[in-house]
Amino acid sequence: MAASSTGKWRRLVTGFWMLNLMLGLGVVVAWQISSHPAVKVPAASSTPRNTDTGFPTVPPSLTPTPTQSGTPTDTSTSTATPTSTVTPTETMTPVPFWEGPLTIGKSVQNRPLEVYRFGFGATNRLIVAGIHGGGEYNTIQLADQLISYLQGHPEIIPADITLYILRDLNPDGEARAHGVEGRANAHGVDLNRNWDANWQIDWPRANCWIYTVVTGGTRPGSEPETQALMKFILGHTIDAIINYHSAALGVFAGGLPPDDKSIRLAKAISAVSTYQYPPVNTGCDYTGGFIDWADIHGAAAVDLELTNHTDTDFEMNLRVLNIFLNWKR
Repeated sequence: MAASSTGKWRRLVTGFWMLNLMLGLGVVVAWQISSHPAVKVPAASSTPRNTDTGFPTVPPSLTPTPTQSGTPTDTSTSTATPTSTVTPTETMTPVPFWEGPLTIGKSVQNRPLEVYRFGFGATNRLIVAGIHGGGEYNTIQLADQLISYLQGHPEIIPADITLYILRDLNPDGEARAHGVEGRANAHGVDLNRNWDANWQIDWPRANCWIYTVVTGGTRPGSEPETQALMKFILGHTIDAIINYHSAALGVFAGGLPPDDKSIRLAKAISAVSTYQYPPVNTGCDYTGGFIDWADIHGAAAVDLELTNHTDTDFEMNLRVLNIFLNWKR
């Protein structure tokens, strides 16, 4: 009985200590768990992965790309790059010093009325040749010489001047004949008597040009050549005009009676040439005259008659040109 009781006592003591050991280990494990949380395993992601690296593929950024100034670009409000309203052609193509021929109208027989422009100034001046066509063809030749000269000498055009040269107002007459038969246009009208300034369909022929039959037209400005030049002058606010003729009578001043501004221009031209002012007075009654109409509409205007019907007096007319371009009203 004693031996049996002793064995039981030992088993109870051993069990007691084993129970205490297990309880102590449980306390230690609980403390470790509470002090070190378990690492969570991420859930499966829908983000695509780069198959080469295994890392998620980075989607395109939705953050606006910064401008040079560091401010995000906003297409509705950005002012980082100003937009010009001027087209490249307007900014890169300068106005040429000269241009032409520019067609301002057509003759009765549909020939072009050609103008050349020189310079860019605000004051517009005009030289007209060939108003009597082939009857005074040397005026057309002079106009062509002046055009050619000006193309190579831009320096003689003052900065405040734009010069226009109408080389032949009556191309139908010039095409018909170099002589008296070429004076009128294709309607038989003297274009220097077709303007609304003391206009008459006919006039006393005594002391006037009488070599062929011409009229003043059916009314003032009846001819397409007259209409085209009238529109051009009024549209460009022409300041002064030389209308070339031949031959030999001198320089006529426009106006009814001659106006002060046209007289002063005539005198300035006469002072550097052999073209006399006052001109020779034949007693002719000049009706419907171009320079009279031009003077009435504000331009200083003169008829300048070359020395004869064949020469252009080119050198002398370079001096006239210089005076004309630099003349002050």
